[in-house]
Amino acid sequence: MTSTPGGVESGAVVEWAVARLGACLRERDVAAALGCFVSEGALYGDDVGEHAHGAEEMEWFFAELFEEDFTLAWEVEETWARHRGDLVWFVCGAQVVVRSDEGWEDRAPFQVSGVLRATGAGWRFELFNASQPARRTGVVLAG
Repeated sequence: MTSTPGGVESGAVVEWAVARLGACLRERDVAAALGCFVSEGALYGDDVGEHAHGAEEMEWFFAELFEEDFTLAWEVEETWARHRGDLVWFVCGAQVVVRSDEGWEDRAPFQVSGVLRATGAGWRFELFNASQPARRTGVVLAG
């Protein structure tokens, strides 16, 4: 594992940042979720059109997400991370944990990836991407 500025391990930075974002999503706290990102950051979900760029779009995205009758977060299982200067880029194998307001919980394999930047306020996402791995269909996309 490589060290980031200040000697912090890249993988630990990633796991902390993903857990922090998940906690903000569980709490349905728009301001705290926005605080996980740099103001010009971007996020992408696993559904077509599920993305937001910049603080204004992300604020709307989180407000809409928090109206759902469930919350989600990720449990990181494996992390690959590298850094250069004040940036860390990463990919994680994870489980998405979906909890309903009615009390049920469901889990599914997910992958999260992105870029974190060291700021005066700590590590913030420049880019966050969460996607459910596709199942094999037999369709060749390139070749």
